Amino acid sequence: MVEAKKKSWKTRCVFFSLFFLFLVLPARVWAVQQHGGIEGMVVHELGHLLFMGGMLFLLYRMGQPETRKMTRGSGWFEFKLFIWLIILWNGMTFYGHWHEEVISPDKFLLVAGNKAAFIISRPLDVLFYLSRLDHLVLLPAFFCLFLALRKWRNQE
Repeated sequence: MVEAKKKSWKTRCVFFSLFFLFLVLPARVWAVQQHGGIEGMVVHELGHLLFMGGMLFLLYRMGQPETRKMTRGSGWFEFKLFIWLIILWNGMTFYGHWHEEVISPDKFLLVAGNKAAFIISRPLDVLFYLSRLDHLVLLPAFFCLFLALRKWRNQE
């Protein structure tokens, strides 16, 4: 018993040390990934397409007669809404990544070398701008997933 407490204490010390190092002392922000060259963007875009395809396949399987009965209870509407929002998010981000590669650099206003604003002069620019607001779709998607999981947990 004493040996287990020592291991648990050591594990907690390591965890909190890493927590401190990664969240308090980072030299740069790690939340944004820049893709090196065109091959990085191609792989990233393929990831969006595969993720979208996987979600579409999941919806297809949930609609089949042998599985339709199992997906009618509490929480399944929220889960299906989550899947539809994830598909929409993947489509938005796919379009946004692609459009950013072909858009003129003159459309962006730079402040200290960083993109600070975007000039909208045609309808496709509005679509590009909206594609950059993908968090407005992703956050409700995860909220729907949370609601579905909570309903499933409460059923037991």
